[in-house]
Amino acid sequence: MLQPDLERAPFEAEQAEGLLRIRLARPEKMNALADGDCRALVRLLEDAAGDPAVRCVLITGSGRAFCAGRDISSATAGEDASTILTEVVNPLLQILHDLPQPTIAAVNGAAMGIGLGLALACDIVFAAESARFSSPFARLGAALDSGGHYFLPRRLTPGRTLEMIYTGDVIEGPEALRLGLVDRLTPDRLLEPATEALARRIVEGPQAAFRAQKALIRASETLGLAGVLAEEARIQGELARTSDYAEGVAAFQARRAPQFHRAT
Repeated sequence: MLQPDLERAPFEAEQAEGLLRIRLARPEKMNALADGDCRALVRLLEDAAGDPAVRCVLITGSGRAFCAGRDISSATAGEDASTILTEVVNPLLQILHDLPQPTIAAVNGAAMGIGLGLALACDIVFAAESARFSSPFARLGAALDSGGHYFLPRRLTPGRTLEMIYTGDVIEGPEALRLGLVDRLTPDRLLEPATEALARRIVEGPQAAFRAQKALIRASETLGLAGVLAEEARIQGELARTSDYAEGVAAFQARRAPQFHRAT
């Protein structure tokens, strides 16, 4: 699935047994992403979105950071920030959020700027106890970006979101769990095995059902209760005619674990 030019990108991508693992791999820069890195990740995720062999995507970082944000070592005052966001950063956050497959972020350290957006664009956010989250834009005289105005109020209160914006304070892992910014918190040494275990359960699960429910949860923001109820009925009717459903019912009746098909 990887394109030749992606093999030189500052991240590692490994696909095996239904799981695509992406590890940001520039620890000396706290995995900060240059513009070309964002474009390479977009191409990788575009390939993954259309690949039926990919049943789950897991993203993490190397070293002491998940992703410290955009690599601004070459940034200049007065640069066209609007174009950079529109053409470089936003497509990455959009495709990750819209992936049909289940996605997991394993936040092993600092997640700021683009890094915060990457984590929150995933379906489930696991964090190590040493993880740190912040919106540092106040110190730059800039605005929160990378989807923060969308993702943060859906996990925090609007007031808590604005406090993050106004102060730029760092939220440590335990506080992030208490606030609902992350879904799970683990000791650092258990982050990788915990996220791998969840990913493996997802890979072995019914993919058509997972994808349909993920899409419905996304759509529920605008559908309202009546629309969601109608969609649930439609989806359930479609799934009832799939081989996964037949296998699930047979396994339940036989009191055994279901063996869902690897392709959908």
